[in-house]
Amino acid sequence: MSSATRCGLIAVAVTFVAAGMLFVPRLGIEADEAIVANGIYDHGAAWYSWKIASADVPVMLISYLGALKTWFYNGLFLFAPPRPIVLRFPMLLFAAASLWFFFELLDRTIGRRSAWIGTLLLATDTSYLLLNTADYGPVTLQFVLKLAALVLLVRFHQNGNRKDLAWSFFLFGLGMWDKAVFAWVLFGLAIATIAVFPRELRKHFSRANIAVAGLAMLAGALPLVIYNIARPLETFRSNAHIGQIDFPHKVEILKQTTEGYVLFGFLTAVEPGPQPGEPKHWYQSLSLAASGWMGHPRHNVILWAAIAAVLSLALLWNSPARRPILFGLIACAVTWLPMVLTVGAGGGAHHVILLWPFQLLPIAAVLARIPLAPAALVTALLCGSNAAVTNQYYAELIRNGPTVRWTDAMDPLQRYLTDLHPRQIVAADWGFMETMNLLSEGELPMTYIDTGSDQAIASQLRDPLNIFVAHTAGLAYHPGERAALEDAARREQYQEEPITTIHDRNGRPTFDVFRFRKLHL
Repeated sequence: MSSATRCGLIAVAVTFVAAGMLFVPRLGIEADEAIVANGIYDHGAAWYSWKIASADVPVMLISYLGALKTWFYNGLFLFAPPRPIVLRFPMLLFAAASLWFFFELLDRTIGRRSAWIGTLLLATDTSYLLLNTADYGPVTLQFVLKLAALVLLVRFHQNGNRKDLAWSFFLFGLGMWDKAVFAWVLFGLAIATIAVFPRELRKHFSRANIAVAGLAMLAGALPLVIYNIARPLETFRSNAHIGQIDFPHKVEILKQTTEGYVLFGFLTAVEPGPQPGEPKHWYQSLSLAASGWMGHPRHNVILWAAIAAVLSLALLWNSPARRPILFGLIACAVTWLPMVLTVGAGGGAHHVILLWPFQLLPIAAVLARIPLAPAALVTALLCGSNAAVTNQYYAELIRNGPTVRWTDAMDPLQRYLTDLHPRQIVAADWGFMETMNLLSEGELPMTYIDTGSDQAIASQLRDPLNIFVAHTAGLAYHPGERAALEDAARREQYQEEPITTIHDRNGRPTFDVFRFRKLHL
């Protein structure tokens, strides 16, 4: 790789990270992002841990989510307190590294022009940027492990060095431990490889290579394997449910994620609230102005480009573009298939994004076959379409702020609760307890309301030093939990006493903080 190419890739990576950093301070830390604190701080235990000496080492955060990311942050938080920039900047760097791996993969397999086209399209992809900026999926490590492993696998094919084969499958194993749904990705890659590269696969199909690959993958996935031995097949039993599927909805989520539309109303609020946000910097003013000039775009044209590229296969069947087009198409289709068939899967962008970046292979392969000038023009238009949608998210975030899931009221809530010095804080709704635990570094005595036990609720009501927190009316994820609390309070003759209401930056009442007092009749 020449110095000019390296400089170009660095420029793309820096621009990508800079774009993500625009969103970092404006989004509160979401509960699924904050789950990395489980196993690091008090009041947030991991799902499954190993006891080593006097320490509990987190292994699984939930039945299908490993603690690989928690291990990383456990070291990082020794040097920097958990804040949005500390949580998100490393993930943006990992996502930028994935751009480099994608370039290397395409450069080694399709060619330099395809590598530049594919990397630029991925770097400007709105869904890829936002889902790595706020890595609630989590998906960022999945991209790094997947693309790094594929680069190593291609290197093994080219040089025959079994070290590359071993490291490749070790990374595949790490991907399985990081998140067990990585199996969907491996399934898609395996079927695509068998279908498109059967001769190349047979060339490397030996007992020695199978042993190296299998042992290396087992080593990477060993924590997941041990967990499923200690708790027999719990990952599979808890998550692999086949049943009635909402196919039209899953198709729509696939379409919206590809077009970049999927996070409007999920990440950014629909309305500006009582105090609409105002630009405070020149680039924010420019973003709002550009949004107006472009007609507030919410969809890119990547889906249409991908469809056109696949349809062009009829004309390019005998060209070098055939195999990358087929590989991208099959890998995406087969990876998506388990999402379609599994109950509870494929209905969110954090699942669909696992198809990335293989939907870009057909586009990159086709554009590399046409003359340079029109290829550059089409690439620029596609990247511009992506950038316009990303800008629209930023403009709406400035004006409307985030939704309650990403509310910027998290920080003031944490500061207020810390100043109260309560004996116990009872969360009467989902969506903030993990964030409070992370931001306070486990100092806040958080617990979750147990609506399944009248005795447990009554016990929490009796202590006058207990503080309760819930989302305000209309914003609750589980309104029945606060309703159950209030019903129990009436039965036990307790009266709710409001303490304060925490508002977000746009003036929307977001969190109620309250206590209960015994009625003396």
